[in-house]
Amino acid sequence: MLRETLECAFGHFDLIRPGAHKKQPLRAWDAADEYLIDLISQRQVSTPLIILNDQFGALGCALNSLDPVWISDSFCAKQALEQNLTANHLKPLCSLNALETPNIQTDLAILKLPKNTSFLEYQLNQCFEIGVKEVLIAGMMKHLPKNLLKLLLQYGEVERLPFIKKSTVFQLTISKGQLTPYPKSNAFFDVKLLSHANVFGRDKLDPGAQFFLENIQKIPRKNKVADLCCGSGILGIRYAQLHEDASVDFYDESHMSISSTESSWSLNQLSQNAHFYWQDGLGESPSSYDLILCNPPFHEAHTVGDHISKRLFKQAKQALGQSGHLLVVGNRHLKYHVSLKHHFKHVETIAANSKFVLLEAHG
Repeated sequence: MLRETLECAFGHFDLIRPGAHKKQPLRAWDAADEYLIDLISQRQVSTPLIILNDQFGALGCALNSLDPVWISDSFCAKQALEQNLTANHLKPLCSLNALETPNIQTDLAILKLPKNTSFLEYQLNQCFEIGVKEVLIAGMMKHLPKNLLKLLLQYGEVERLPFIKKSTVFQLTISKGQLTPYPKSNAFFDVKLLSHANVFGRDKLDPGAQFFLENIQKIPRKNKVADLCCGSGILGIRYAQLHEDASVDFYDESHMSISSTESSWSLNQLSQNAHFYWQDGLGESPSSYDLILCNPPFHEAHTVGDHISKRLFKQAKQALGQSGHLLVVGNRHLKYHVSLKHHFKHVETIAANSKFVLLEAHG
């Protein structure tokens, strides 16, 4: 892992970005983080505040002396925060998952702009409900949604601060909340789903999952199964519906995904055993699986790359028994078969169309 030094008004902090490597030298912070840190310093904030969506712990480290409450939906972000706090000899923070309500009285929250606006709306409502009066929302210019200002105006008065290093901050004086449809109920392929605001595939079935499900009858019948990067949980739940003797474990780094999957499992009244894990992939899972289903992400927030899938394929190989199989769906251009051949003797195409490929790896 690469380590770089963030220099700011609160000190110097050596920060790592887990997963980054020499061929992809990505920092653990961006100009939007620096903007927020500078604003807090200029205002001479001395009371506790809430930090939302700090991706690699840069904000948590820089503002550690203010005893912030740190909230994230991402297990990887939580892991990065803990590693960077330890590396810089800083005290632990009160860290919460995205569905927990902070027990804090504060007027101020700082928020890194999430990738989807549904999650942003959820978090703004959360801020309003606990009595936050001002939210500083930071993002890079290239990542700002076109409807962002219109969305923010639904919650109160907004001022956009000047662009600095291609980043900006929206200063929201929050005075009202909004009704949102989440958790949202949906049904696809005879699977009932209940999805929170930050779940991938929360509003419609993503094309990769649809292609996987259209070909699920071609997948081997196995007893101990894992749904890796489960999202809404639809792959594992549908497999369990078709194979009543299969137990299924679900893994995702999004807490909202794991909570949604657990609710959806109950909603479908399945009789088998299931376990739900909020963690980075399979991690150090002691379980040995006969079959792993995987619809891997090829982006980390706004960063596109194959470093996540490569790590997942390596974990899958370690977690499979001798006769175990990994089933992976992905866009053709991602060339997952090349990465899979680094870990498996046999990689075969189960199904393919003009956009997607379903691969089976074993041995």
